[in-house]
Amino acid sequence: MISHLVFIGIAALAIPLDISHVASVEVSRIRGISISVNSLYTPNTDFECLDGNGKITFDKVNDDYCDCGDGSDEPGTSACSNGSFFCQNSGYKSLHIPSGRVNDGICDCCDGTDEYTSDKHCINNCFELGKEANAEAEKTAQLFKEGNKIRIEMMAQGKKLKNEHTVKLTKYKSDYEEAELVKKEKEIIRNEAEEREKVALEKYKPREPEPTQSVNNEGDDRGQLTEAEEYFKMLDKDESGTVTMLEIQHLMTFDKDGNGVITEEEAMYFLGHQHEVNLQEFIEKSWSNIKPFIMREQGSFEPPRNDVNNDAENNDAKQIPEQAEKHHYDHHGDDNFGGADDEYEDENEEEPENEIERDDGDDHHEIAHEDDDQEQEPSKVEYDEETQTIVDEASAARTQYHQAEKALLDLQNEIRGLEGKIGRDYGPDDVFASLDGQCFQFTNFEYIYSMCMYGRTTQSAKSGGSEVLLGQWNDWTGTEMNNKYSQMKFTGGATCWNGPTRSSTVDLRCGLENKLVAVAEPRRCEYTMIFETPAVCNADVNVNGSHDEL
Repeated sequence: MISHLVFIGIAALAIPLDISHVASVEVSRIRGISISVNSLYTPNTDFECLDGNGKITFDKVNDDYCDCGDGSDEPGTSACSNGSFFCQNSGYKSLHIPSGRVNDGICDCCDGTDEYTSDKHCINNCFELGKEANAEAEKTAQLFKEGNKIRIEMMAQGKKLKNEHTVKLTKYKSDYEEAELVKKEKEIIRNEAEEREKVALEKYKPREPEPTQSVNNEGDDRGQLTEAEEYFKMLDKDESGTVTMLEIQHLMTFDKDGNGVITEEEAMYFLGHQHEVNLQEFIEKSWSNIKPFIMREQGSFEPPRNDVNNDAENNDAKQIPEQAEKHHYDHHGDDNFGGADDEYEDENEEEPENEIERDDGDDHHEIAHEDDDQEQEPSKVEYDEETQTIVDEASAARTQYHQAEKALLDLQNEIRGLEGKIGRDYGPDDVFASLDGQCFQFTNFEYIYSMCMYGRTTQSAKSGGSEVLLGQWNDWTGTEMNNKYSQMKFTGGATCWNGPTRSSTVDLRCGLENKLVAVAEPRRCEYTMIFETPAVCNADVNVNGSHDEL
């Protein structure tokens, strides 16, 4: 037993180093250490533990007994649990392994030096592994070389795009100043035209009915609300005691310019340039503006008639709130107010189809609410030639104003978008600029994944259905070789059921095409993607980054 330990100690203490293609030279080196620290292990002198916490005689180095706390005295044996054994692996990559693997019957070093006393016969295949590694390295180098050419082109495209954005931004800012002047000019013209229109339409307004007039022929002792009060009550859907802009915007009757959209400005016109009005304000400020549009919409906006017809006219006018409300239901599908639509739809569904009696001064007629296609198209009011010209001019002025307003908003959006792109981090020399807005897909057996540069990441089932947001662009977050452009982060995606919001991490790899090549979900609601692109094929970085590995 003692002789066996002595053999191990002698075998572990020193080994010859054979350097190929050089005259046979034998260099004494302690087993299990690299050449770089060989000078720290000097025979015939005391050995100082590398952590500085002790000295031992040199004959105790690699004696299969752990003397130093850091295990540095046993680099070539398994005596120290915290020791490290160095595999030279000539022809391939050098390697450090835990000293506990020395002589454990498993070949960890490709040169087999870790199993020098075990029964395991290890084959030295470092040359073959090195050959394969060199071939792979050459292949990678060629990929980076070709990709780098495309990367340089992408950098040129990026700089060109940035310059184009800067030129466009300067032009759009100049256009915006001109558009502001045009809008102000059109606004003045519109206001003047609408004022003339308002004056011209005054003579077409019907006389207000007497507040105490009764329409109940069965002796109901309740005083009938005035027409304005009835209409106020119909508009005040939430019974808050006020009519708001939103309630006005639900009635297409008030689409002044006929463009299918009731703007806040139009709504405020009918509310006396206020955001909301109570009943008194409605009667005093709003009704005079609202009434002509109700009458015009129903085709009953006519020039004043002789007094002999006033009673019939007043009785006809009392039907306006009911008719206008029916008109509201015919058009409420055109607006875009979600829950409000549902509320109005429910009211409409629950409303019974009552028959309404109308006294026209001669006979009583029963009018049933029927389908729209069974109702007769009401005749449109006809103005005298001068009034019609004024109305047409006002309509044209409104159209021109809204066109100027839209042009200004479009320019504002363009300017905001260009400023965002100019200030965006497109990487070294704007290499990623040409990819801005482009989307790339990856499909597996179940899902289709999409990654839009500087946009968002999504997932959708191949069988159909809506997209699930996996994240929106956040920032560059790479740490590989201190290169932040090696990884992108998308955050703030859809919330998982009983979990966090979804997020995506996209790792960038050198490739000759821009392509999303893999997607995984290693943790719940956290997705990882691999995106190949020539933009990261920097040949210099590859050579420097691969040196230690190869």
